[in-house]
Amino acid sequence: GALLSSLLLLLMAAAAASFTATSAFATLPARIPLSTATRPLPSLQHAYPAPVATSSSSSPPLYLTQNDKDSEIPSTGDPTIYTPLDRPLLAIIDIISLTIFAAIGKSSHSDDGSLDLIGVLTTAFPFITAWLATSPLTGIYSPDDRDNNVFASTALKVGKGWILAIPIGIALRGVIKGYVPPVPFMIVTLISTLVILAGVRILFSVAEDFFVELVN
Repeated sequence: GALLSSLLLLLMAAAAASFTATSAFATLPARIPLSTATRPLPSLQHAYPAPVATSSSSSPPLYLTQNDKDSEIPSTGDPTIYTPLDRPLLAIIDIISLTIFAAIGKSSHSDDGSLDLIGVLTTAFPFITAWLATSPLTGIYSPDDRDNNVFASTALKVGKGWILAIPIGIALRGVIKGYVPPVPFMIVTLISTLVILAGVRILFSVAEDFFVELVN
């Protein structure tokens, strides 16, 4: 009898609990709006202040364009090639200088000091050819730098042409004559051509400056 009474009490308690839960769920609304069920997260825009653009007269903004990029390419120098045609009068002066060198050499080897015009021109020909042919490489007919000392700048320009053209001229003379020129001839040729070319060019530059100032 006691066991049966206990089972009845348990069934009654379970039924009461079930009824209470059903009544509670029945009082809830059938549909909960989404706007009230969930809340949006706070925006990060309000959490962090937006950056403010400021300008300063001491440091203006810089913009790199394509033209600016192209202008950053380093310059390779003046690519202009100067030939004897750019300064024909100076080229004639150089030809006369080398002809004088050949004439002095021929007269020194003559018994009576007479000059053989054909021999002089034949001797001068390889040096004149080498001097004019290498001039685009050596720049001896480029415009003169009037800001520097005329003596130093002229001698330097002559030296650039002399160091390349005269050895080539000696080699051409050896080819024409059919033998290797002797060493004393090479030494005398190198020294005399440098002195004559530089000396005549310095005189020409001084005279040119004088006439330019006279005209102006």
